[in-house]
Amino acid sequence: MKRIYRRTLHWQESQTRTKYLRRADIIGGTELDSGRFEVLQYSYSSTRPYISDTWYSKELFVRVKQIANLPISQPLPVPNSAFSVIGYDRATWHFEQFRNITGTVTRLNNSPTQPRLRLDLQYVNSKGQQKPLVRGTFTFRLDSTYFQRTRKDFQGHYDDLRLALKEPAKVRSLDLTTYAIQYEKRNGRDSGPDTLYSRLGELYNLDSLRLHLSGLPRLPAGFEKLKRLKKLDLSYNHLTEFPTVLYQLDSLQELNLEYNRLDSIPASISRLKSLRVLNLDDNRLVRYPEAVNGLTSLRKLSLGNANLRIVPGSIRRLQQLEVLGLEGFWNDKHRNQMTDLDALLALPRLRKLNLKGGLANKLPEVIYQLPLEELNVQDNGLDSADVNLRRLPKLKKLELKYYPYFPKPIQP
Repeated sequence: MKRIYRRTLHWQESQTRTKYLRRADIIGGTELDSGRFEVLQYSYSSTRPYISDTWYSKELFVRVKQIANLPISQPLPVPNSAFSVIGYDRATWHFEQFRNITGTVTRLNNSPTQPRLRLDLQYVNSKGQQKPLVRGTFTFRLDSTYFQRTRKDFQGHYDDLRLALKEPAKVRSLDLTTYAIQYEKRNGRDSGPDTLYSRLGELYNLDSLRLHLSGLPRLPAGFEKLKRLKKLDLSYNHLTEFPTVLYQLDSLQELNLEYNRLDSIPASISRLKSLRVLNLDDNRLVRYPEAVNGLTSLRKLSLGNANLRIVPGSIRRLQQLEVLGLEGFWNDKHRNQMTDLDALLALPRLRKLNLKGGLANKLPEVIYQLPLEELNVQDNGLDSADVNLRRLPKLKKLELKYYPYFPKPIQP
């Protein structure tokens, strides 16, 4: 009884599966898709806990024009012009495509629906060490309905560009963060963004697009076709100039340009008449970007680490502004060190102010004259004695130390 229990537990923790697909292909070294090849897939998965990961999987694909053309009982060297072997492994915080796969593949039978192969394969890891990949004999059973069964209705929300381009009319939102990270891991940091980005303009119904960590030095051609786009996230890219092609997107309401390489903002940004939210955190600004004052419909503006000391009086043009971020990270050379916030008195709708790490010294007196509902002054060396809550009667949330504080309404 004890032995049976152990076997059952092991089966739950790790599992090996195989399948044989016709009219298939491997896209990007990781994804099964319809195509003109035959693909034999081996996969191993485990949920046994490791030091930092809770699950692990390894997948291997043998792609061949026709498996019937491979000789029987003859070990074929890898790499081989008659077929290709592709593989990768994943864990909770890890993704790696196997490089320099070598060894042999041996076809053992003549079955048209259950080919049997002996695999004896190795690979070279990132340290240049040869490691075993898979060794054993496996039967690959034909799965003739795989693509019909795995077809997914994304309800308009996609995270894979290749799949989105297959049904462009259905795509309402697209988040390519994970897609971009895996592309870089497969192709190297210097490979540049996926060439498929040049087809983003085909997604004509798109209203939300996230290109976070996509390695873009500029926006791809055809971007001006995204006429229905309302929300665009270009954070953590390599933009050195403001992308003026955005002026052709009349519906754009939210724009995130955090952590790029912009040192200035052109006055022509005022052409973005519908823009309500703008994030310019962590760029290379050396002074307040006066051009943003032309965005008179702006509700939220973030200027973290923008080398600011004062807020200029010209900000009064932003009469609709409700949220302002002026945070400063302690070791950033462009860190904000605010000393003068008097100009904020001209913003009647301002309700939320973020000064995390962004003050030069004590809390400016003008703070008590603002109708603030939320205030963040973390990482400024302040404690509860430095903030007079009685002088902030409308305040609903204060972030001072490690946890937010929600003041109770002050009784008159």
